[in-house]
Amino acid sequence: MSTPPLATIAIISIGQMGLGIARLLRAHSYRIITNITDRSPATLERAKSASIELFPTDASLVREADYILSIVPPRDAVTTAQRIISVFQEEGAEARKGKKEPLYYLELNAIAPRTVRTIGQLFHKQADEVRFVDGGIIGGPPSVSEEAEGGGAGSWTCPGIPLSGPYPLTSAPISGSHLASTLHSRYLNDAIGTASALKCSFAALSKGFAALSLQAYSTAASVGVLPHLQEYLDEYGGLGVRTRAERGVTGCPGKAYRWVEEMRQIGICFGEEVCVLLLSLSFPICSRPFWEN
Repeated sequence: MSTPPLATIAIISIGQMGLGIARLLRAHSYRIITNITDRSPATLERAKSASIELFPTDASLVREADYILSIVPPRDAVTTAQRIISVFQEEGAEARKGKKEPLYYLELNAIAPRTVRTIGQLFHKQADEVRFVDGGIIGGPPSVSEEAEGGGAGSWTCPGIPLSGPYPLTSAPISGSHLASTLHSRYLNDAIGTASALKCSFAALSKGFAALSLQAYSTAASVGVLPHLQEYLDEYGGLGVRTRAERGVTGCPGKAYRWVEEMRQIGICFGEEVCVLLLSLSFPICSRPFWEN
């Protein structure tokens, strides 16, 4: 006798990360659905390969889902949220007909705190029907550990998913605590924007190193000293630096379209959050902020 699903989770959309998370959740007895409207044949094949149920509209996702996970290119984060909000605006009480519990919307994209707060405000008018959660994904897509067999619980390597906002996932009424654990999530605090700031901070280091590696390798190659650069990295760069640099150079082309907006969002984050930090600093010997001295 098969185990009934713990909850129904809609994933938008089924890219590499979305597919990995879908497979992880399916392996832990969750029902996974997605919207197939305007999706490419390749996306449809990925969804079918993971036994994801295909729905024709956003409205059908809203009616069925207990959770929506937004995992899209950063440039599409706001538009994706607006699509879900429009369902509530157009259908009103019918949007969640038959559902007693609110829908949880997890914003898991690489965007700045300002952007995620803007999205949170969009959901504010639907606060009775939707619980908005700020989040991010740190690391690669979930995958079955090579040492394990069968892909069951406990055999997965997973990214970290920091979460923040007034609605902790562990308190969600439908499998919330189990889902939070399965997603390898960590609740930071009740402020919208905290999780996104952490994601931006981490991504600045990882993507920034890849960008610097690409610049350094292309410059060295253009003047004919790339082999020498590689030798010096081996000798003086520290353990694994050359490997990490070259992995970034060869791995970035297929992801560059996502990284462009992600780096813009990191710039927004640093431009605002760091300025707030600097304005709050004061010299140890003074009781007043430095700009007042």
